[in-house]
Amino acid sequence: RTEGVIIACCRSPSTADGLNIFLASLPPNSSDLKRIVIMKVDLEDQFSIDLLAEKIKEKYNRVDCLFNVAGVLGDGVKDPGPERSLTQIDRSWLDKSMAINLMAPLMLSKSLVPMMKVRQSRSSNKSSSRSQSDRAKTVIANLSARVGSISDNGLGGWYSYRISKSALNAATRTMAHELKRQGTWTISLHPGTTDTDLSKPFQRNVQEGRLFPVDFTVNQLMDVIDSMDDSKSGGFFDWAG
Repeated sequence: RTEGVIIACCRSPSTADGLNIFLASLPPNSSDLKRIVIMKVDLEDQFSIDLLAEKIKEKYNRVDCLFNVAGVLGDGVKDPGPERSLTQIDRSWLDKSMAINLMAPLMLSKSLVPMMKVRQSRSSNKSSSRSQSDRAKTVIANLSARVGSISDNGLGGWYSYRISKSALNAATRTMAHELKRQGTWTISLHPGTTDTDLSKPFQRNVQEGRLFPVDFTVNQLMDVIDSMDDSKSGGFFDWAG
């Protein structure tokens, strides 16, 4: 879909099995391998986020599309979540859910949006404005979930996950109002139930044909992003658009 540099961020590159398996599958002379850069970041540590932003600024000084995809749900066995009733809510788990599902994308966006400007502010000089004039709109895509929809909440439960994703959707809409002035679109995306570690504890309950391979989900979400325009910024879209 792209020809630019892809910066893949993770907390521990050496133990990021999925990423390492994918990179190992590419031919040694692959152009894709040459443009994938791995950078370390701990999304629960603001210093780590700021350090990542500094490295990106120093090496590239631009970000065209930011995918905020980290998330935590819990397995209901080792973790307190997802909680099905008020009595199951654990304060530390709620804090962790909000930290990863809401605060992490919000703070990472804060650190990177200066490198996503398409339009210069009114106070910027004219030559600087002209240098940015041909740049395409930039995009922040926040990976959300349908359970974060207030209007679609017909079942309840999953307190920490549901609340954190609802808050993320509110943050997406709020950022969209502000960032449109710099030429950045912001959207929330529901990927559907995808075959990842997050969904594994609950896959037995998924309807036949509704558990999506990762490649399918990625292509669907990229289709949504490719169809973006000003009217869609701040919106919440599922994998089918």
